[in-house]
Order: sequence, then structure tokens, then C-alpha cells
Amino acid sequence: MAPADYSAIDRTRIHALTGPVEVQGAEPGDALEIEILDFRHEGWAWTSITPGLGLLGDEFSSPYLHHWTLDGGMTRSIPGVTLDLHPFCGIIGVQRAEFGEFRTRAPGPFGGNMDVRHLGAGARLWLPVFTPGAGLCAGDAHAAQGDGEVSINGMEAPMTVTLRVHLRKRRKLDGPYAVVLPSLVPTRYSTKPFHVFIESHEDPREAARAAVRRAIVHLNERLGLSRELALVLCSVVLDLKISQIVNAPTTTISAYLPEAIFD
Repeated sequence: MAPADYSAIDRTRIHALTGPVEVQGAEPGDALEIEILDFRHEGWAWTSITPGLGLLGDEFSSPYLHHWTLDGGMTRSIPGVTLDLHPFCGIIGVQRAEFGEFRTRAPGPFGGNMDVRHLGAGARLWLPVFTPGAGLCAGDAHAAQGDGEVSINGMEAPMTVTLRVHLRKRRKLDGPYAVVLPSLVPTRYSTKPFHVFIESHEDPREAARAAVRRAIVHLNERLGLSRELALVLCSVVLDLKISQIVNAPTTTISAYLPEAIFD
């Protein structure tokens, strides 16, 4: 697919989901406990930049599309970089309580497009039930993603995903809840230091934007990547974290880039 073809996609139909699946006996006030068991990719993925979308979308005037070749549990589709895969579903959710048609982009207490990258194999996710049968949906699979998904995409990949669903009667939840594995980054990434770009601003989004810009400069200077490809790399591996929010009105955002990705 070329960038022009990508730009022509109907964005009201961009999330490929399985569902809604009825869970027999599920009623409002119950909960679903979802065991996330397995992910199998098909050997390829893509990440894009779309003007006007994402964290820095206002700074790019043309669409950009990068294709990844996935080899087992890693990809070497950017020169000088080896990335470990950590697949998960960007969307896992149930039908919301309100009646009507809704875009899949915004998440909520029903789950949905949460993009929590730690919901990989071995994690358990609990979702509140709002409608009879729950109407479970899952999809938008990512082979890897940084916390923030800053370009607008993770490493978007077709996958076969295995889930096991348990109905928990009269288990009222206010919103999604998960138990995830202790390793919050791929194990290999923890064997070397992390580069941390720290920014503070009264607007947390502006602090995040400044931190990502600095990471882009670092990647450009180190690997000679274009600004577009550097942003794509940030979207799949750079982790944004809130370091402090107590010193009102200023928030500090830190962006973590693992040294271990560099060949």
C-alpha cells in the first residue's frame, strides 16, 4: 500500500474487530474476566503518520507509511534497530450502555480502544457488563507499541488471538481492571540503560510533545533517520510516563527509549 492509498481509506471503518460476541447469562452488573492466552501474527505490520492526528500530527504535512517485516518475536525493518515484539489487542471491550452507533476510536468504562500494551499473553482483563449478553469485541492487534502510540498507530498487524472468557456474576466494576505480568518491557530491553527525555509544562500534552521531539532529534543524530521514520519508531517503542503531577500547575512527562534496540 502506498501513502496515497492509505490516505484514501475510509477512517470510519479502520478498526478490524471480531464481535460482538454474546456471553450467555451476562447481565448489567456482572463482569467478564478475560484471560489473554496467545497471539500469532502473519509476518507483517504497518505504522503511519497522518497529518492532523497523533501527538505531533500538526507538524507533518504529508502522510507517511512504514511497513514492518515480522520475524518470529522481533523485527529489523529499520536499519540499525532490532525491536522485540510484544503483541496485544488495542481494542477489547463490551457494548456500552447507551443506545446508538458509535465510533470505535474513543475508549471508556466499557473498555474499547484503550491501547494498553501490557494486555499481552498472560494478562487478565476484567470489564463491566452494561447490556444483556455483554457483546464482547476484540481486535486492532498490535505487534508492538510504545506507551503513548504517538504517531497515531502502533505496529498494526493482522493476528489470530486466543482469549478465554469467564462470566463473573454480580461483580460490579466502575471500569476496566487488569492484572498483568511483572515484566512491563521486553526482557532484552532491561539489560541495558534507557535514555530518558524529561519535559515539564502546564499542559501535559505539550510536555509530551516536547519530550517526543527530543527523542526524534536523538534518533536522527544517532541513526540518520528521517523525522518521519524517527516518529514511527517512537510510536512503537518510546514509553511516555507521568513523572509528577503534584506540583500544580506543572506536569512532568518522561519519555523512555531503550538502548537495547540499537544494533
